[in-house]
Amino acid sequence: MKSQAVYRTDSGDWQIEKQSGGLYRVMSAGADAKGSAGYIEQVGGVWVALAGARLDRCVEVGQSVTFDRAAALLLKHGAA
Repeated sequence: MKSQAVYRTDSGDWQIEKQSGGLYRVMSAGADAKGSAGYIEQVGGVWVALAGARLDRCVEVGQSVTFDRAAALLLKHGAA
């Protein structure tokens, strides 16, 4: 079962969708959707930010011990 939440930032609203165990897809929310920013994956006690629309072609852009910081890293990379 997939669950969803909205992550609000200064650059807009982003939808977080749980894909499986420790994998989350991050995509733009709302009518002005910019598409997928990427994924956040939990690996042990670390959250890994992966930029890209397809999981098999994502590039790691950072790691954090908190989900919020990993999301910020991913969204910052997408805004650059």
